[in-house]
Amino acid sequence: MKDEEITGAKFLVACLTALIQEVRIAANASSAQDFLKANVKFDEDLIQTKQHNYVKAIKLISEAISLTTTSGNTVAEILREKA
Repeated sequence: MKDEEITGAKFLVACLTALIQEVRIAANASSAQDFLKANVKFDEDLIQTKQHNYVKAIKLISEAISLTTTSGNTVAEILREKA
């Protein structure tokens, strides 16, 4: 693996770790099932990234982001209704 790829992979792992922590906070605060499902996918994505399985990692992160967006929209709508 090239030095640039190693540097990029380390950066991606750091970003994913931060994202996982934020989604866990959202899951705990809202109890939304999609946040919990997204956490599972982000965790698996982190493993795949560390193993350099980037094609599978890209698929997993896409699915996780979609789940997170769906839950985020639902929670935002609830907050708008209560405001």
